[in-house]
Amino acid sequence: MSKKRIEILMASTGGGHRSAALAISEAFDELYDDCEVEIVDIWSDHIPFPLNRIGRMYGRLVKYGLWEAVWDASNDPKRIQCALTTMWPFIDDAMEEFFALTRPDAVVVVHPLFNHFSAWALRSLQVHVPLVTVVTDLVTTHPGWICPDADLCLVPSERSRQYALDGGMSPDKVKVTGLPISLKFLTNKIDKLEARKRLGLAEHLPTVLLVSGGEGMGPVYKIARAISSHRPAGQMVIVAGRNQRLRKQLERTGWEIPTKVLGFVDNMPELMRAADVIVTKAGPSTISEAFIAGLPIILSGFIPGQEEGNVDYVVQKRAGVLAEDSEAIGRLVAEWFEPANADLLAEMTRNSRALGRPEAALNVATEIHQIMDRFAEGR
Repeated sequence: MSKKRIEILMASTGGGHRSAALAISEAFDELYDDCEVEIVDIWSDHIPFPLNRIGRMYGRLVKYGLWEAVWDASNDPKRIQCALTTMWPFIDDAMEEFFALTRPDAVVVVHPLFNHFSAWALRSLQVHVPLVTVVTDLVTTHPGWICPDADLCLVPSERSRQYALDGGMSPDKVKVTGLPISLKFLTNKIDKLEARKRLGLAEHLPTVLLVSGGEGMGPVYKIARAISSHRPAGQMVIVAGRNQRLRKQLERTGWEIPTKVLGFVDNMPELMRAADVIVTKAGPSTISEAFIAGLPIILSGFIPGQEEGNVDYVVQKRAGVLAEDSEAIGRLVAEWFEPANADLLAEMTRNSRALGRPEAALNVATEIHQIMDRFAEGR
């Protein structure tokens, strides 16, 4: 018996889309032996030149503060529809050729532009398979995600569900599953002291984890120096990602508190288990992982547009705070590690853990498999 083929379409604009795709694939491997999953960077690998270069601009736009203008210009249903219909004649052949070649049993989209393109291509080919949108923005939902032609829209939170409904999605198509996160966060059961021991950290010192994404972007060094100079009664772990220059700079620095510097890591569940507080920008994946780990969050910044809602969500739920100034972050860590603030830290830990959805990827895979079965029964 041949396996059902699932195509997950993503694009390399930030790491969250790929992380979600990998988590969904991991969940299918865990739950179902009748499916095979392929993750495709549809934008870079299948869209014709020069449109296939657009995704590479995302990082530069964010770095140089231009993304907010792009977001504002596209954050309108009529404008985004106009943009998509303008692009379609240039990519329709490529999309249709991709689906004709792969012959999927389900199409799962984790990037807001390719919901509509996939729907149009499948309709043109008269291919009747479920089209599933998995929204990877935690709260604020760009209108590009809203595709009434999709058969199912899986969203991370109740607030994102409301965005989808306000945008015209049918209520019976929109379900809250949580943001797909690696199953390592679900299966990692070691306690805090054991995690610290494995990482070579002092077992009984409170720990702040400073992360900067896979590429090690942002004022990481400045924040780390501010934390260390305030001499909190604890230790610090810094993840520099792939930024070798940053890592070397951190490793050459003399620190006032015990500090461990790491590059790109694949053991984030263990690192979060070892920590008591996390300092991060407001990316949806890291926030969702921190919720599962029950970590109070200091948000050091956010990408204007899609991450602004994440800040409000964390702060309103009393799971963390926003502090964009490095000195303010340093003061906060020092204050939170004082014995007098143990109750505050414990409360934020409970609030954060209550927001976690460790089984989100399993929920997403289950929903996709069920709609595939319904389509198969209807043939």
